[in-house]
Amino acid sequence: MLVPLVPLLLALLGAQAQQFGKAIMHFGNCNSVEFGRGTCIEKKDCDFFAVDKLTDLASKQQCFSRQRPNLVCCPRETNIIPPLSPRMGNVTTNSGSVNTPQGISSSTPLRLLARTTPRPPSGIDQLPQHPYCGSAFSFRVVGGQHTGLFEFPWTTLLEYDMVGGGKDYACGASFIAQRWLITAAHCIEAFGRNLTAAILGEWNRDTDPDCEVNLSGVRECAPPHIRVTIDRILPHPQYSDKNYRNDIALLRLSRPVNWLQMKYLEPVCLPPQRGINANQLAGSAADVSGWGMTESSGSSKIKRMAMLHIQPQDECQEVFYKDTNLTLADSQMCAGGEIGVDSCSGDSGGPLTVEASTPGGNRYVYLAGVVSIGREQCGKTQFSGVYTRVSSFMDWIETTIRANRV
Repeated sequence: MLVPLVPLLLALLGAQAQQFGKAIMHFGNCNSVEFGRGTCIEKKDCDFFAVDKLTDLASKQQCFSRQRPNLVCCPRETNIIPPLSPRMGNVTTNSGSVNTPQGISSSTPLRLLARTTPRPPSGIDQLPQHPYCGSAFSFRVVGGQHTGLFEFPWTTLLEYDMVGGGKDYACGASFIAQRWLITAAHCIEAFGRNLTAAILGEWNRDTDPDCEVNLSGVRECAPPHIRVTIDRILPHPQYSDKNYRNDIALLRLSRPVNWLQMKYLEPVCLPPQRGINANQLAGSAADVSGWGMTESSGSSKIKRMAMLHIQPQDECQEVFYKDTNLTLADSQMCAGGEIGVDSCSGDSGGPLTVEASTPGGNRYVYLAGVVSIGREQCGKTQFSGVYTRVSSFMDWIETTIRANRV
């Protein structure tokens, strides 16, 4: 019997990470001074013979995460996640014009490195690069279901007018530039709802401003959230509601939101590479965040998160086809968590993000996927959620933004 799939308007599918064997998740690249290249993983998962010697300062800095303090640079793991590279065309040097490579090698002249250092975005439609995106990390270990007040600041709530009156919040999105959000194309026509606005800087839907008591017992509050109407809705032209391929859309805000002047709002970075190298994410840990349906109740009032495991494409395809008789495209990917553990924590259109490192070893976060489809029963089956792979759409994203600047 084929299993029906649903767009995840109010639920994020959970799946058992162990369905393809024991899941050891990695959190980006690193380089150990003593033992060479590796990836950042939990110390308990590193079976390297000298794991207790993985203490050199350089590798510790590369794997440092406020959310996950027990990471080590394990040389036994495969170096998978691509490093951040500048998305630039030509760079002018004293000798003329040269093409900037996808990555910066150790032989790159210092004068070229200086020329390619990212600058703050100069226009309202310019896509930022690290360190002007994806640098916000939690200041505490995340052990529960809810996010902290200032975590995942790029996760945006979409507001809809109901046909019969009233408001609804059926989808999420990712803040990527002053006037731009990314969401799922199926969120554009959301069953009797008209998409009208985006709410940035939101945490608790019931309060404004939002406040919480930190670990020191001090009550701290965020600034009031920002509501901005949407003036252009741009779904991918090849989106299909039959198989949910190309399930991605851009939303242009009616006015720019300059996060550089705001302490607690930040865009997420876009993928550092595109094409075949960008698709090597199997085994990586990823975080999904939003206000999705919980296991025991309706949609969450407080922004939630779940850590998922990106599945190997061929193995996920086998399970997916068996249950649905549909074939996954290369522009789709699968990710799942453990059954019943923080596995319903995001809305359709919301971000699936990955931690990675710059060539200099600085940690950052980029948007790997957009929440797309899954099973109706949340967190109770061995079936991964399906996400739109953002790296496959970088050309379309950049072209569409350029065409809609005015």
